[in-house]
Amino acid sequence: MRLSLVARAAAFLALASAPVLGCSSLPDSAVGVLEGADSFQVLALEPDHGGEPPQGAETFHGYQVLAKGDVADPKTRERIVDIVNAGVRKGGTLAKCFNPRHGVHAVRGGRSVDLVICYECSALEVVEDGQTKTLPTGDVQADLDETFRAAGVIRPAGP
Repeated sequence: MRLSLVARAAAFLALASAPVLGCSSLPDSAVGVLEGADSFQVLALEPDHGGEPPQGAETFHGYQVLAKGDVADPKTRERIVDIVNAGVRKGGTLAKCFNPRHGVHAVRGGRSVDLVICYECSALEVVEDGQTKTLPTGDVQADLDETFRAAGVIRPAGP
């Protein structure tokens, strides 16, 4: 009986200390760069299902850039960060794949933050100071697509 109680307590502590999906957010340091960026770009990416980008194609973290645009409006930038953060807070189960279709590149005072986002795989990579952190994300793709379109970045037709 005593062992069973110890085993149950250990299991409870393990579960209680595990990261809870949906309770995370973008790192504060990344949000600081994104919200106060000197330059802010959104990118539509080719998810690159097993192939290399064509020779001479513009890439973003190894993925071909299909379309991109600068976002100057502070309210649009804030909306993009809010949508991405809502997805991270929503959480998800990370898949083994990574087929990103969205990217964000922001620079503030010489520091850059890149977001490489795959809603198909429920994964978002935050690249900051040469370090990559992968976060689970919920599907907020429709909202992000709408905001990208408003910024003039329209993903070519396809999957």
